[in-house]
Amino acid sequence: MLPAARTEAAIYLLEKITDERRPADDIVRAWFQARRFVGSKDRRAIRERVYGVLRSLTRLDWHLGEATKSARSRVMAAIVLEGGDVAANFDGSPHGPKPLEDGEKLLADALDGKQLDDPAMPGYVQVELPEWLADKLKAVYGGTFMAEMMALNRPAPMDLRVALGRVSRDQAKKALAKGGIKTELTKLSPMGLRLEAHTDIGRTTTFRKGFIEIQDEGSQLLSLLVGAKANMQVLDYCAGAGGKTLAIADRMGLTDGMSKGKLVATDIEAARLERMDKRLTRAKLSDKIERHVLGSDNTWTTEHAGTFDRVLVDAPCTGSGTWRRHPEQKKRLTPERLEELMGLQRDVLNSASELVKPGGRLVYATCSVLQEENEHPVKAFLLTHTDFEIVPIAQVWGETLKAVDFPIKTDEAQDPPQFLRLTPHSHGTDGFFVAVLQRKA
Repeated sequence: MLPAARTEAAIYLLEKITDERRPADDIVRAWFQARRFVGSKDRRAIRERVYGVLRSLTRLDWHLGEATKSARSRVMAAIVLEGGDVAANFDGSPHGPKPLEDGEKLLADALDGKQLDDPAMPGYVQVELPEWLADKLKAVYGGTFMAEMMALNRPAPMDLRVALGRVSRDQAKKALAKGGIKTELTKLSPMGLRLEAHTDIGRTTTFRKGFIEIQDEGSQLLSLLVGAKANMQVLDYCAGAGGKTLAIADRMGLTDGMSKGKLVATDIEAARLERMDKRLTRAKLSDKIERHVLGSDNTWTTEHAGTFDRVLVDAPCTGSGTWRRHPEQKKRLTPERLEELMGLQRDVLNSASELVKPGGRLVYATCSVLQEENEHPVKAFLLTHTDFEIVPIAQVWGETLKAVDFPIKTDEAQDPPQFLRLTPHSHGTDGFFVAVLQRKA
């Protein structure tokens, strides 16, 4: 493909991402799947342009000023600001964008010689955030706000979880290396590998046999902090496609059939649980995990009240902790949507708590970096549920990750942290929040 054809493809994809609610990854992947003829270098160039624009959207719009904000104008601005050849990318060729119009030429000339990052930009623009979100996150991170947000805007690595019930990390690492895929051990998760470069891991024998799953290191840690054991009754309340469900199953020893416990995965949508099918088959767990669709009548919850040793609530949230992977979500998030999610989180916490037995634990987690979805709902829940108490996260870490140092350093004068916050800047993971609550016996 010529540069102009790549540019036209990127503009088209960016328009689709703007117009639709689907994740950008899904849109880009579907476009490539329908065009098998596109070579690997072209795919890489198109993907880099699309995600380069998504990761610099707020800064590009700042440079565009009063000009029309569109996929075309943003791509044009990105090319100019990086010193590229605009004429070659907007040449009017059969598969390329039409040449720049007079107004666009004036805009390109005005941007010529400038850099994407400009010291005159407001702080929220520099870190690629809507202003209303920046104000909320400054309250969370204080002096590290800029560093944390910049890290949240960089591309994420690809992490793998090794099914330790079937192979060791070293065995998985060597098997991948034979196929030319280099990995390193994750620093915090004892069951993780990190790829040095993104690759189509689904084509590997190691993946097809269920020895590895794609899962961020932070998500792996959450699965471990549940503290599931072989003799327990465990519930993954918002299981979705089952990434954490499978990790918990591995921890419980369900793969080798030696566990006497029970693992249940629930969700409000059958389609989400069905997405687990292929993963369960690969992991040889199809007949070892119960799945149930939660209805509006609350019957199942009533029947199973007070029966689970561990209940994981990976609550529906903004996904702000995964912005490295989904930069398009920043623009899509609104104060109204956040408010809606906060209400949903309160409802989920209340419902799931009924299922915890006395002495059991409720593990509340999100892949969010916002206090409104993390500390706030937990503290509100505790005010109305006096039969639950916080288990300090350092204690939980010591129980479940004995061989790994606790990642949050505290001064002796400080109280130990009650909750766990993971971030790309501080821990190299996606943004995660974990609170462990125990029902009083």
